[in-house]
Amino acid sequence: MRLTLAKNYSLLILLLLLNGISVSLTAQLEVFTSRPNANYEAGEMMYFEVVSSTWGLVDYKIQFDPKTPVLASGSIIVNPNQPAKIPFVLEEPGSVLCRVTKDSLSVVGGAIFSANDLQGYVEQPNDFDAFWNSVKAELATVPIDPVLTFYDSTDMSITYRINLGNIQNRRVYGYISIPKGIDPPYPAVMTLPPFGDIANIVPTVPIIAEWGGAISISINIHEAEPDAMDPNAYQPNDISDKEKYYYKQAIAGSMRAIDYIFTRDDFNGTDMGVVGISQGGGLALMTAGVDERVTSLVQTVSALCGHAGHRFERPAGLPLFIRDSRGSQNRLSHEDSTLHASTYYDGIFFAKRFEGPSLSFISYADTISPLETIMTALNQFREKSIVMHSLRLGHESPTNFWELRFEFWRKEYPAMLNNPFQWTPTTTGYDVNASNDIITTVGNSVNLSATVSQNTIPLSNLNAKWTVVEGPGKITMGSPTAYSTTANFSTPGEYLIRFTAIHDPDLETKYEFFTFSDFVKVTVN
Repeated sequence: MRLTLAKNYSLLILLLLLNGISVSLTAQLEVFTSRPNANYEAGEMMYFEVVSSTWGLVDYKIQFDPKTPVLASGSIIVNPNQPAKIPFVLEEPGSVLCRVTKDSLSVVGGAIFSANDLQGYVEQPNDFDAFWNSVKAELATVPIDPVLTFYDSTDMSITYRINLGNIQNRRVYGYISIPKGIDPPYPAVMTLPPFGDIANIVPTVPIIAEWGGAISISINIHEAEPDAMDPNAYQPNDISDKEKYYYKQAIAGSMRAIDYIFTRDDFNGTDMGVVGISQGGGLALMTAGVDERVTSLVQTVSALCGHAGHRFERPAGLPLFIRDSRGSQNRLSHEDSTLHASTYYDGIFFAKRFEGPSLSFISYADTISPLETIMTALNQFREKSIVMHSLRLGHESPTNFWELRFEFWRKEYPAMLNNPFQWTPTTTGYDVNASNDIITTVGNSVNLSATVSQNTIPLSNLNAKWTVVEGPGKITMGSPTAYSTTANFSTPGEYLIRFTAIHDPDLETKYEFFTFSDFVKVTVN
């Protein structure tokens, strides 16, 4: 039967060709990692596995990011639909991209090594907080001066254009949507913009008002209405001087939008979230770290993290300040000044200051916001953190973008369960909780426990681990891979212990998994 079908198929192809009908057989090329979740330890041998639907030569190169030197390269022969292996070892924590090319096809895969050990390549400046406090003080001298103009209305929300006073004689332009049909007070969520200077880079986001019953404000960082283009976008901008960064007034603008929200009688006064994608994710992270009024963070493939990387031939997130310095000035003195100035705008240092729950989306095949740069920022969190890992997506959002965000917001802000859209689900997504902070004495054993749930239903059999993040002495744990364990401390001091669990039911089909983290602070007397 197989032979007959094959002959018939060949005859069909021949007849189609003889009759002038073209036949397109779509070739496919994919790259995987030898471990399904693409996570390895530094120094561990791993393999990128290339699968092609056709025979032939495949070229490959492995880099930290597309702007860094090639770590390994070569060519391999692939047979149809049979994995061909590319061995690789990274001796230190980090992430890499493997680009494989065959004929006109090119695809990227990624892997990460010792993810939880990633830290930045430079120290934060000693006056980091003083600098941003000075920006706040400057902003406080500028009247909020809100100007609202009607824009649109539906049965569930009303939307206005809004502009507000900002530093440097600028205005903050955007939209604000207010729920209709439900009584205030409402939570609030601010959406920060992705990179770009085109008109409509900032959309209205009434869905947050309608599906979530929250005030929804989205702002531009340019000196123009959100549906107009600013011819001077991202200018002036002196990247060698921290006082003259374009992002200084951008973050001031996001704080000004929060100032305005807190003046509204229909805001509930507590539930203030920020959200963004790419540049917007980085801006959301920075705003959450600098403004203590922010109580939740949602970020997707965030830029603005790890600026120093390229100085050390390691990955860096947009806007690639070190590369910009080299390309425009090519002077070490300018690069040194840029390296220092950029630390005041690095998401890594804002992350360690944010005190609240976060939901993050990261991609292992992202060529714009390298995995290592975002993971380094995530490692700075000291509060509840939920992370969706996508092995296949590039610099984009997952298909369940809105679903996961609304579940997170409904969990953190129960008021968002009441909203104008009567068919909104009531699911509250994933949650993780570790023990309350503990005070104990040297030699005394304490109990650590954690829970993970989805829509309040316990997830009790996940792979889990307790790890020591900070502390002056040795910790002995009873069962460090169990949800509940004991810990004994040898030296007085403060210890920070992280609980992490992994949920991966869709790893083999959707190439994604989740990690959940929470922390316990133990004071040992």
